[in-house]
Amino acid sequence: MTMCPQCGSTFLQPLRCEAKGSDVLLVELRCSECQTWTKAPHTRADMKELDRQQAEFRATIVDGYERSVAESMEALATCFGHALELDLVTADDFRPRTASA
Repeated sequence: MTMCPQCGSTFLQPLRCEAKGSDVLLVELRCSECQTWTKAPHTRADMKELDRQQAEFRATIVDGYERSVAESMEALATCFGHALELDLVTADDFRPRTASA
């Protein structure tokens, strides 16, 4: 249940679910890697594990995104600092731009 039967990816997205008993859900899943759709019964414990995995994956993605943004901002600040040192930035660089006629 935690892997795509087609490609083996763990990036599964639940699309719909329907209760079929006290502990069984009929779940439609889509693989984010190969776009395969599957529909199968799963227990609530299976779905809880999938939810845990998705939260873990999301945290990994958010951490990577935040690290990337920080690195980009540091690079921009370094470039801006060099431009200031070389006197390449003036007050005109910060005035509002007007639309060209």
